[in-house]
Amino acid sequence: MNSATENQDSDPFLRNDEEETIANLIPRILAERESFLNISEEQLQQEIEEQNASGSVSNAMEDIKVATNSPEVEEFEDLAKGQSDYETFQKHKAELLSHIGSALNETSLSLDFVSLLLSAVKPGVAKATLSPHLTKNSPLGSLGSDRLRIDPTSREDTGVKKHSTEKLGMGWKYQSLDNITALYKSAAASLRGEVESEHEYWKSIHSVHKHGEALCKIRDPSNNSKAIGVNYGYGSSGLSYYDKGLAVLRKGEKGTVQFVPVTSETSKLSTTVNRFTRVRILSKIDDDFMLTGQSLFRKEDLEQESNDGLIGNIEKARFFIFENDLFYHLLREAKNLISYYVSIISNKIIIEIYDQIIEIESVIYDEENEEELINVYQNSEQESSKNNKLAQDILAFLKLMLCCYYNYNLDLKQKMPTSFTKWKQSHSHPLMLRPLIGHIRHEINVRNTEIILHKLCKGFDSSLVAHEIEKKKYHNLQEEAAKKNPFIKAILKPVTEFVVIVKKLSNEQHLKVEVDVTTSEIFVNLIIKLRISKFKSLTDLQQNNQGTNVLQLELTDMLEVEESLGWSLMSFINR
Repeated sequence: MNSATENQDSDPFLRNDEEETIANLIPRILAERESFLNISEEQLQQEIEEQNASGSVSNAMEDIKVATNSPEVEEFEDLAKGQSDYETFQKHKAELLSHIGSALNETSLSLDFVSLLLSAVKPGVAKATLSPHLTKNSPLGSLGSDRLRIDPTSREDTGVKKHSTEKLGMGWKYQSLDNITALYKSAAASLRGEVESEHEYWKSIHSVHKHGEALCKIRDPSNNSKAIGVNYGYGSSGLSYYDKGLAVLRKGEKGTVQFVPVTSETSKLSTTVNRFTRVRILSKIDDDFMLTGQSLFRKEDLEQESNDGLIGNIEKARFFIFENDLFYHLLREAKNLISYYVSIISNKIIIEIYDQIIEIESVIYDEENEEELINVYQNSEQESSKNNKLAQDILAFLKLMLCCYYNYNLDLKQKMPTSFTKWKQSHSHPLMLRPLIGHIRHEINVRNTEIILHKLCKGFDSSLVAHEIEKKKYHNLQEEAAKKNPFIKAILKPVTEFVVIVKKLSNEQHLKVEVDVTTSEIFVNLIIKLRISKFKSLTDLQQNNQGTNVLQLELTDMLEVEESLGWSLMSFINR
């Protein structure tokens, strides 16, 4: 009984009755006894006594076996045990399962060997049949085989293949050395190619850096890998255009560098179309507006900047991003000038100033259409090209004002970061279109004011009144400031002063008329400040002593200015 218990403990396929649960034990009892009604105490007692008797016999036979240690005793012991057929079946079953496990293990090893051998040729098929342990520890293709080709000339007449073992070994060694030599040569050639490619790439990068470009780290949108970029735009100087001027210096074949612009907001490839700004002037001729001037696109300047190569592509991209930013700021200004005869139609800004129309247009750059770029049709007639210089000057003024705005922003960034400087950085805006329109309108307003003054003074009787007119143009502009900054005139509102001295010959009374033609901060409004003072003598006038204020007004209409001046002068003469 003890040996049976030990076999039961060592055999994993046998159950231990002592560890069996009630849920499993009751179905087993029902299967063996069929019903609890057939079980009695006398029957159970009899079975227990029989088991004890068989256990004592088996123990005695085991002692005899140890003492005698003979085969006959073992056979007798087996017979004494009364080994049942069920125990014999379980023993043979365990042996069979052991043999099956060994066979499966050997088969698995053979399958792994074949799969690993096949992985050098068909890795996809071999990966599906490899065991997890071998997949983890042995890479695919680590085991291979070659086919040995036999030279038919080595056969004898009998047809039996005879090979020398030494020659076969030397052949294998020679073939291995030949393969290794070829691998080394190909690796060396590949390394030399990589070195030449890297040398060419970094030579191009060095040329870009030597040219003065700002290099930076960037992600390539094509594969999100790290790359070297170039900042060719004007983002550091306050550029508010959506394209900040970033590009990837992508490495191409044989170390060539490709210039690929990207948008900084989404880090995607830029799809901006190359455009340039053109200025056209239309003059009124016979109640109709005709083209009399157009700015010229200097293609030779672009070709001089954009020579063939990487530097040329950077300069070309910088030229067109500046043109796009210029027109972007012009559109922003034009939106606030709709009430001053400024309109926007598609990619064109139309400015109406009395008998002239100025058109500022963003045109798509087409290299093949040279006739449009050099104004062939316009330059064929003298009348249609008389204002070409004026259009070119207007375009140059707009570009210079944008450059001044960039310079102004850079100066702000270099100052102490206070709340005032931060406010100026966020609220600063370029002055380009407003000074242009304001100064053109100011010239016309000054000319009209001068005509009104001369018209009124010529109506005086020379025997009764003498007059003198003095004109001080841009008198608010100091000469020293203008010498230091030539653009100070463009950012200050213009002020032109007229001083009219009217002398009454009968009683030596003098009338001083001061007319200031200026504008508001928006540059395009008309503001005329009129001041009239009366003095008893020339001495009082020169010393500005005992003067009487006759009139002081601020007007915005030329007709009102003429009426006020006419009334004041006639009232002074008739008294």
